[in-house]
Amino acid sequence: MILGPPEQIDSATRAFCATISPETPFYVPVRPAPASKPAYCFDNSVTYAQANGGEAVYGWAIWHWPGRWFEAEHHAVWRSPDGDLLDVTPQAGDPVRVLFLPDPSAPYDPSTFRPNIMAPDGDSADVREYIALVAQRGDITRTYWEPGMDVLPLFSAEDQRRLDPIDARMAELRAAIA
Repeated sequence: MILGPPEQIDSATRAFCATISPETPFYVPVRPAPASKPAYCFDNSVTYAQANGGEAVYGWAIWHWPGRWFEAEHHAVWRSPDGDLLDVTPQAGDPVRVLFLPDPSAPYDPSTFRPNIMAPDGDSADVREYIALVAQRGDITRTYWEPGMDVLPLFSAEDQRRLDPIDARMAELRAAIA
């Protein structure tokens, strides 16, 4: 499953965004720069600004799986010297636009990990349980994170024992809600 940007900025989308930032979300076109790498939006935006002027703008990419959940991912886009915004980072699923929620209180800091923020879209008990398990899993795996880390290292045997049932239940729930 690949989340995509919400089809429209409706009341549910605005309500989710309001829990994260008081700013107004808006669509930003996606046109990956030739040297940009997926998942490196902060580096991509800064590098593009250095080469073309402008600056990186920080906030959140808002993703949606209709009827399941909303998800906010810490993100950066490029602001041209003329003030236009462009997402220069390749995105999963190749969307033509992303829903961007500016957040001046969430600049990029390589020493600070900002986890994705999730909220259910609807009343599904399975979705609520899945989101709770994502948070539980993150509480365990986040302790392994270090600045500049691309992938998590191997987990301790104790943490792997804690993760195994969480991962198994998440797989069951993903199958049930798909």
